[in-house]
Amino acid sequence: MITNQKVPISTPSDYSLLPWKIWACGSFFYFFQFILRISPSIITEDLMRHFNVQSYALGVLSAFFYNAYALMQVPIGMIVDRFGPRKILALSCLTTVIGTLLFSLAKSLSMASFGRLLIGAGSACALLGSIKLITLWFPPQRVGRLIGLTIFLGTLGASMGGAPLAFLIEKTNWKIAFLLLAILGLCLALTIWLVVKDKNPQDNPWNRPLSPENEGASLLKGLLIIIRMPKIWIIAIYSALMYVPIAAFADLWGVPFVREIYNLDRPVAASVISMIFIGAAIGSPISTFLSDHFKTRLWPMMISAIGSLLVYATIIYLPGIPLSVMYILLFLAGIFYSGKILSFASICDIIPHSVSGVAIGFANMTVMLSGVICLPLIGGLLDQFWQGKITNGLPDYTLSEWRFALLPIPFSVLIALLLLKFIPETFPEELKSPLNSDSTE
Repeated sequence: MITNQKVPISTPSDYSLLPWKIWACGSFFYFFQFILRISPSIITEDLMRHFNVQSYALGVLSAFFYNAYALMQVPIGMIVDRFGPRKILALSCLTTVIGTLLFSLAKSLSMASFGRLLIGAGSACALLGSIKLITLWFPPQRVGRLIGLTIFLGTLGASMGGAPLAFLIEKTNWKIAFLLLAILGLCLALTIWLVVKDKNPQDNPWNRPLSPENEGASLLKGLLIIIRMPKIWIIAIYSALMYVPIAAFADLWGVPFVREIYNLDRPVAASVISMIFIGAAIGSPISTFLSDHFKTRLWPMMISAIGSLLVYATIIYLPGIPLSVMYILLFLAGIFYSGKILSFASICDIIPHSVSGVAIGFANMTVMLSGVICLPLIGGLLDQFWQGKITNGLPDYTLSEWRFALLPIPFSVLIALLLLKFIPETFPEELKSPLNSDSTE
């Protein structure tokens, strides 16, 4: 149970540039790992040819990222809560650098898989650590909005991992491109180490404490508290189901799908899929602003699910969509996806900040498990219903085969929509007071 405590009113004098510099470091790590996360979608043909594999094996290779990411969420959350985000963020960024180097130098599928595993393990701390920094350095009035801005930067990273990365690969090759990414990551790890601080000098006066019976609870006990809260489970599952279109379509299978429909080259196809991330980048701060302005988490989450279901059903199953309209539809898909990020704000609303790292880690683990399942599932469905057509030495899937294989995407969003019936409104009552509105900041 969370004790009742008046939320301090923030003023501009409460802040220096330091909190913003610290937040920027965590957010740019999230930006960087998103480039690495979606990069296999740009080089699907290169990977299938280099390792002589088909779609299921490619899905498994990509899913190694999600396996490590998911499994590391709760341990990383506990470690961040215990030791602070500075060391963990820097070491995590360095881990992604090592994984990127291994992936770029891989001569076997197993070595490439291990590289993706390390990238996923290192990336596991990016969003979680950034949210932890936000809860340490900023008051509750800013948490939802800053989470939205963090997602904004991350999705910009995903768009940079689209057409710009594809263009770089076309001009060099995929191995050189990944070596350059490793160098960039090394510079970022050093910056995090030098800039990020763990504790707020003002001792976080706005943080919610644990109630007396939970004070001094171990991190394991904190985890037990969290997993015994049905609301956390339902919100986390909703978030996981809403993430399926990103993990399955935007992160891997979207680029080859639009190439099949429109016969596009790699940079153009990547630019089409990048519209999802551009839409999400723009929609994330809008969603959190609207949530804070109208003082509700639930309604934006519902609009997100309804819109996503309609858009993805149209993209996958409506024939004859002009390319210009496809750009717009994918942009809308990103806009509607952005409401999903309020699930993290909802979790922050209902748990003590002293275990926020564990709580977000648990939720993010659930989200990433959707990638573990859906990436090889869609790859397996493609292989299962493939009619055997070969083009340039690679499997050539028909549009009907793609449409069947991508069925898990709208189905997952439909279940997420139905789950909203069981999710309560979590917007903090104390922040609904006019005294705590944004107008007083």
